[in-house]
Amino acid sequence: MLNWRDLSWKHIFVVLLILYLLPIWIFAYFPSQDGPSHVYNALVLKEYAKHENYKIRDAWQLNITIFPNWLSHIALAALLYVFPPVMAEKVFLTIAIGMIPIAFFYFIDAVHKDKKDRFLYAWLGFPFAYNYLLYMGFYNFTLSISFFFFSFGFWWKHKDNMQVKHICVLYVLLLLTYLSHIASYGLAVLGISIAAGCIWGCEALAKAWQEHRESVGVMLKQFIINLKPFFRFLFYMVPIYFVLMEYYLHSVKRHPTGSHRGMDYIWDYFFDIGCLVYFTHWHKHPNHFLLVVLGIAVLIAVGYRIYRKEWIKSTDAFLLIAILYTYMFIKAPWSYGPGGWINDRIYIYILLMMAPWFVIDMHKVVRYGIMTCLLIFALIHFGRTAYEHGNISPEMAELVSGTDYIEPHSTFAIRTADGHKSEALGRVEPVAPFVHTQAFYGVYADDVVHMANYEANYYYFPVNRNNRDSVALDYIRADYVIAWMYPETEPFADLTPNYDIIHETEHLKLFKRKTQKPALEIWDDTEEGNLIIRFDMQPDNAEVEENYHIVGPKTMYQDGKFGWDTEWNPTDPVNKANWRLSPRAAYLGPPENTTPLTRDSVHGREDAAFRIDMPNGTYRITNIFQSAEGAIHEVNMLANGKPIIKKLFVPPGNKKVEKEATIEVDNNRLVLVIYTSKKRIETAKRHIHWIWNGCTVEQISVKE
Repeated sequence: MLNWRDLSWKHIFVVLLILYLLPIWIFAYFPSQDGPSHVYNALVLKEYAKHENYKIRDAWQLNITIFPNWLSHIALAALLYVFPPVMAEKVFLTIAIGMIPIAFFYFIDAVHKDKKDRFLYAWLGFPFAYNYLLYMGFYNFTLSISFFFFSFGFWWKHKDNMQVKHICVLYVLLLLTYLSHIASYGLAVLGISIAAGCIWGCEALAKAWQEHRESVGVMLKQFIINLKPFFRFLFYMVPIYFVLMEYYLHSVKRHPTGSHRGMDYIWDYFFDIGCLVYFTHWHKHPNHFLLVVLGIAVLIAVGYRIYRKEWIKSTDAFLLIAILYTYMFIKAPWSYGPGGWINDRIYIYILLMMAPWFVIDMHKVVRYGIMTCLLIFALIHFGRTAYEHGNISPEMAELVSGTDYIEPHSTFAIRTADGHKSEALGRVEPVAPFVHTQAFYGVYADDVVHMANYEANYYYFPVNRNNRDSVALDYIRADYVIAWMYPETEPFADLTPNYDIIHETEHLKLFKRKTQKPALEIWDDTEEGNLIIRFDMQPDNAEVEENYHIVGPKTMYQDGKFGWDTEWNPTDPVNKANWRLSPRAAYLGPPENTTPLTRDSVHGREDAAFRIDMPNGTYRITNIFQSAEGAIHEVNMLANGKPIIKKLFVPPGNKKVEKEATIEVDNNRLVLVIYTSKKRIETAKRHIHWIWNGCTVEQISVKE
């Protein structure tokens, strides 16, 4: 039988870790503000290479550069190969949240390896694992917290014997911190540098003073000689400083000024431990209790130091770091350009960096008393957090209850009357957990465009808008509109003429755009009585082949008919005169020895999707390619996601090429996606754009 006296800190740690991870798994959804957007954009990263996903390839472009804010997207994208979207988020959060107390324990153990009381304050890692920035959905920053402490702890552990292998590991840890978030990277580099300066600077000064106090010149010379460990430290830190300085100079150039929230906000945040307040202000009350406990800990540490006459210790560097972080928290702007929450990110490290300074051998009664207070706080913090999870998660489930209605290759817009309103908790703030939850509507069907994808507006995310100006506001062409928390009196007058409500709950209305039946009057009949439609791809207003429909760069898709379903960008959805058309171009060839069908073509470097609405059935597709240019062109084509042309090389010199394929249509539409391999260098013998002269779609049989 296990005796409670046999329990060690390891048993308590494991129990608390399991307890803290339970809310992630026992509730359907994790109530973060931006988290669903991260899941959606990770899915875009995973699916972007597939040409059949013509909607997302048209709406977004990948920002493949090395910059902070990358790591969570890479991790989520990798997890999406194994798990469904919501499950992938849960696995990611289990790792990200669980690593924080583990990293903090590692950090404390590295600093105080030989002290029996070293883990006394390490329990602070648990409540700080659930923090305001996590619930804002700042998953990259959440990852960076653990990498901060792994990096700092590893450096401290090996600082006196830093070999090449240790430097390499340190570089990897700091690189992971950088790829997670620049704030944690900068604070880690600053903290490590201050600690190094304090430790080796004080040691060098003490040795020089003891050995050569009679001569200032000799003492100064000896002081510089004794600084050799610090100079060695600076040498291997040069690449790390360079990365930080490069980012800083680039940011200052791009955003020379920032915005401040004022001292009232700063002081309230400081004394309320604002980083532990997220859904309701209830958390402020136990936070004040924690401040009292830590205040008593300061007095106890100072008292023991005075009693034992321990005036200067290496761990005093952490007190200096915490003081500097506090100054930065007060003076730093809240934001620079689009990057915000700077004070919040700094603050989360202030109390945690004090922990190593608190550690001091003390009477077991005092030790058990402080540990009990910290564990009680951790349990209260967890209990309230789990309670709030339990209330918000069902409301999130209601908000995403219409995801099964979203069809592939579609777009959706959102309308949220109040992202802070919760029926169970009242007004939830400062976090707004219902603002971006609708992003989950884009992860359950293939190739869905989340038109209000806020991340795509910012250069520090890996998915950006594909040179679009108004996608987020264009309700006119969205296939679905999701309305949340609107009163019953809201008429949605602008939507009802063009949309039907297809799903409705107490707080949710899901609208779907009305569609027209295929316009059979634009089709011809074959001798066998089947339908047939012909398209001549050409510049607008050029000569058209007889019985063919003109398809030019401006022939955009019309419901029930045909047209381009990609590369369309209206800067003003209402005033069509301001529409900025796609970069798709057309070519008018020489008239000699050619017909109007093969003389001209449309062409482009990016994927283009041509949609035709039609009755279900079996169809024969005949595509025509011909070029008067003196170079070959590579053409690939998908029909409703099925490859029908693979690496077709259209020869130069007006040599006509025809390709036939048979396709089954079962959703009243045929989407032909034409593309070419991504080539950066064009040569005289091979051009890097596709061409398309004409297309015929002939019905073979009708599907009942």
